[in-house]
Amino acid sequence: MTNRKIILLAALCALVLGAIAYYQYRHGKPRFDWDDSWNKKAYKESNTEPYGTQVLHQLLKGYFPDFKRIDITSNVGEELPRDSTGQKAANYVFVGEAMYLDSLSTARLLEFVQSGHTALISSKTIPFDLMFHLYYEECQGNAWDDYSSVEDSLVTLSLVQPVLASNAVQCYYSRQNRIGTYNWHYIDLDHFCRDLPQTPLGHVNDHINFAEFPYGKGKFLLHTTPIALTNFSLLRPDVRKYAEGVLSHLTPGDIYWDALSRVPEAVGRRRNNRDGYNRGLHDEHPLQYVLQQPALAWAWYMLVAMAGIWLFFRGKRRQRIIPVLAKNENSSYQFIGTIANLHFRERNYRGLCQQNMRLFLARIRERYGLVAPMDAATGAVRIDADFVQRLSVTSEVPATQIEEIFRQYAATVQYEPTEDMAVQLYLAMEKFWKEK
Repeated sequence: MTNRKIILLAALCALVLGAIAYYQYRHGKPRFDWDDSWNKKAYKESNTEPYGTQVLHQLLKGYFPDFKRIDITSNVGEELPRDSTGQKAANYVFVGEAMYLDSLSTARLLEFVQSGHTALISSKTIPFDLMFHLYYEECQGNAWDDYSSVEDSLVTLSLVQPVLASNAVQCYYSRQNRIGTYNWHYIDLDHFCRDLPQTPLGHVNDHINFAEFPYGKGKFLLHTTPIALTNFSLLRPDVRKYAEGVLSHLTPGDIYWDALSRVPEAVGRRRNNRDGYNRGLHDEHPLQYVLQQPALAWAWYMLVAMAGIWLFFRGKRRQRIIPVLAKNENSSYQFIGTIANLHFRERNYRGLCQQNMRLFLARIRERYGLVAPMDAATGAVRIDADFVQRLSVTSEVPATQIEEIFRQYAATVQYEPTEDMAVQLYLAMEKFWKEK
């Protein structure tokens, strides 16, 4: 078998093995993402996985045919309608693990409901800043301590009004179509009493998971089982009827969908328990109102920028003077000059001429990058017409003048040089550097 056939056979085997591995990977990988944790962005309206809320989000778009669904994208405190005089009732809907509202958004939501609108909040925990107003008067001293929970694999959901056909809807938490245990949250019965207006609207097993908290002319609908409003639940006919019963408590009007305030359950609970804990979200600060107003925010940014510019130029003026460092010099020139002076005093004119030529060639090599080797034994310089021409072009000194320098030096090598010959060679070199 030739090498070409061996290579083709190996490539074919590799292709078949790759196809088998890809097939195993595709069929071994779960078709859906069943993770309902925050890292997988559960309850997100654009999430088509089992625990996303795309189905509910699309359902609310045409829930009231004569009204529209509005997605809050920037700030709850700014996008909820402010002046409700003469306006029809509207709805605020939130579905998620937990919610975060700053003080301005909380006040705006309370004002929104107080003027006659409805707010449906389906979450596993509720902000204490909000419940401080909804549960201001306590039932027999039972202070609000967030939702409670019970762990179970299968629960029964029911509504007081409207009553479902069987009045019992089975709901469960599933992973890979396998039922697993889950923490089902509920509102403790101790938070309901005859003297206060809040009323239960639904149950999970024997616990209250859906209740109405009137506030002003409107009402808050608190729902503790957001998993019942996810894609996985709404695709089941029985649970879908339960979800429709929950949504039936909304009033006909525009629906404001709030995905901006959605945060992980752990963050919501830690924020409620502020004592001894550094909140996961930024604490409110005096600049929060300033930064939320465009005009004030721009004024603040300009003030900070001007202060930064002033500090920059002030620091530049008062900066210590940087000392000027002396330029690095080639000490080899000084050494050669010293040796030349020594030869001159000793009347060693041949050595003097050789040292001057070494200095001359070193400067040419450093400045123009042209190398003319010098024989150490005889002291002769090996040059040719091409070297002279390139040096003439580079230094802009006539070639005849360059040839005269090397001619005079060659004479000092060939014959015994005199003082006059050494002086003439030195003057010719000096003339070269002055005319270059």
